[in-house]
Amino acid sequence: MLTSILGARLRWYQADGWVFDPVIVGPDIIEYTLKEGPHAGRHAIQHTYYQRVAPGIETTAWYEESGAVLHITWYLETQTSHRFAALPAWLAKDMTVYRGDNQDPAFVEKIRKLSSQHQDGPRHILSDDGYFVVL
Repeated sequence: MLTSILGARLRWYQADGWVFDPVIVGPDIIEYTLKEGPHAGRHAIQHTYYQRVAPGIETTAWYEESGAVLHITWYLETQTSHRFAALPAWLAKDMTVYRGDNQDPAFVEKIRKLSSQHQDGPRHILSDDGYFVVL
């Protein structure tokens, strides 16, 4: 049984066809590639805040360069998850603009420009359940 999300390498499935593969969770980073979903091809390394809230239940939360805020609750025994995300209105309207790598300065500049030119709210809220497998 998985004893911590830290150090895990995952394939993570969320509602509406989102598949993240791989996802690597460290104590202060999460690295992911979106394999399938509205902005398939996205790769990102994000600073994350981690907390063990109870035995077998851990959370990660982070802020993306688009302004999106994410909070994931990982249920280790069942290998399930709950995602809460607040997406900027402009990003929710066309997620394909988020295909790219946040380690690429040109991509980050493009996202910052879009963020400054478009309306942030009302935020699009995702609150859904998923599951993951350890690779």
